[in-house]
Amino acid sequence: MNIADEKILITGINDMIGLSMLSTLKQMGATVVGVGDIHEDIGSLSYLESEILRFKPSIVFHIPGDRHGIAVHQNSPGNIYYESVVIFAHLLEASRRAGVKKIINVLSNCVYPEKINVPYKENEIWEGLPEKTLIPHGLARRVSIVHSNAYRAQYGINTISIVLASVYGPNDNFNPKSSQVMASMIQRFVEATDNKLDKVVSWGTGRPKREFIHVNDAVHGLILSSIYYNEEAPLNIGTQQEYSIKEVTEIVANCAGFLGEIEWDTTKPDGRERVCLDCSRMKSLLPPWEKQSLETGIQDTIEWFRKLNKIVVVS
Repeated sequence: MNIADEKILITGINDMIGLSMLSTLKQMGATVVGVGDIHEDIGSLSYLESEILRFKPSIVFHIPGDRHGIAVHQNSPGNIYYESVVIFAHLLEASRRAGVKKIINVLSNCVYPEKINVPYKENEIWEGLPEKTLIPHGLARRVSIVHSNAYRAQYGINTISIVLASVYGPNDNFNPKSSQVMASMIQRFVEATDNKLDKVVSWGTGRPKREFIHVNDAVHGLILSSIYYNEEAPLNIGTQQEYSIKEVTEIVANCAGFLGEIEWDTTKPDGRERVCLDCSRMKSLLPPWEKQSLETGIQDTIEWFRKLNKIVVVS
C-alpha cells in the first residue's frame, strides 16, 4: 500500500492524535478529510455518516477523542458507554455502505483487565474486567473489537484494532477538570514556575509505574499499522519503557524550570501499581521506527504549551 495513493478519513481531528495524524498524512501526500469529535455532539452522527458516504474513503482512522481523566469517568459513565458504542456502530455501517477497504480502530490501554500480569499481552484483553471506574469505557471499547471482527467476517472489511500506550504531546487536553496525568503535571508545573510558587503537591506516593508515548510516535505507529497489519487480533503500540510517577514528575519539573519543593500527598490514591503494554508483536510485525525519549517529548510539549499560553520564563 502506498499511503499517497489513498483517500483517508480521520475521526476526532480536534484530538491531539487526530491533529497529528491529519498533518502527517497530508505531508505524505495522501488525500485526507477529517471529522471532529462526535462525542461533543452526538447529534452530528448524521454528519459523520454523510461525510463517509460523500468522500468514499479507502481507509478510515477512528480516533474516538474521548480521553478523559478519572473524574469524567466517575461522573458520566452512562454517556461514555452509550456514545462509544453508538458512534462506532454508525461509523462501521457507513463505512460498509461506502466501500471502505480498511478501518483502523484506535483503543486506549484501559481496555485491559485490572488484574493481569504486566506488561499487558493482547491475548489477555478478555481475562477480566477493567479497573472499576473504567469499566463502562473499557468494555465499550472492547465491544468495538467484537463489532469490527463481525463486520470483517460478514462483509470482508479489513478492520484492525490498535491499543496505544498513554499518549501525550502538543494539543493534549489541558482542562484541569478532565485532563490525564501527563497533561495535568505539565500544566501544574509550568503554572507553578510562571507564578513563582515554592511548592507543588502531587497525589500518592509516586511509586506506581506508567508507560508513555509521544503523539507523533503513536501516529507513526498507527500509519505503519494501516500499511502492514491485517490481523483481527488487537495490536499493542507503545515504548514498553516504564517510569515511576515520581520519575516523570521530576522530569516535568526540571523541563518546566521549577525550582521549588515537590510534596507527595500520600492520603490520595496511587491507582494501579503498573500500566505497561507488551510490544513484542509490534516489534515483530511492524518495521521499526525511532521514538522520542521521554525527556525530549516532555520538553517538546512544554514548549508548545508555553507558546500556546504565551508564558515566558525569565531565568
